[in-house]
Amino acid sequence: MRKRKRRRSDRALRRRMRSPGRPPVWRRENYLRFWVEIASGVSSEEAAAAVGVSPAVGVRWFRSSGGISPIRSAPLSERYLWFVEREEIAILRAEAAEYVKLHDG
Repeated sequence: MRKRKRRRSDRALRRRMRSPGRPPVWRRENYLRFWVEIASGVSSEEAAAAVGVSPAVGVRWFRSSGGISPIRSAPLSERYLWFVEREEIAILRAEAAEYVKLHDG
């Protein structure tokens, strides 16, 4: 029988490190705020920190667009909802469904 290979954490006499999980989902609001910060004259790392994303993400956003904001200056039409508005609608619909379930039964 083969001897099982030991993990580095076992050899280093420390416990196994847990994954921090998936990073927060990219949101248009953060992206818009990032470019507003860039327009005010701060570096991409500082702009990223201001909107709550890692400096590496800020650098990636800046480089991927060539340093020019890819977002239109015209506001979005009223037809589109922000993530926060969609979330609120989902919560209200779930509450309404629960109310109907409790009172129709």
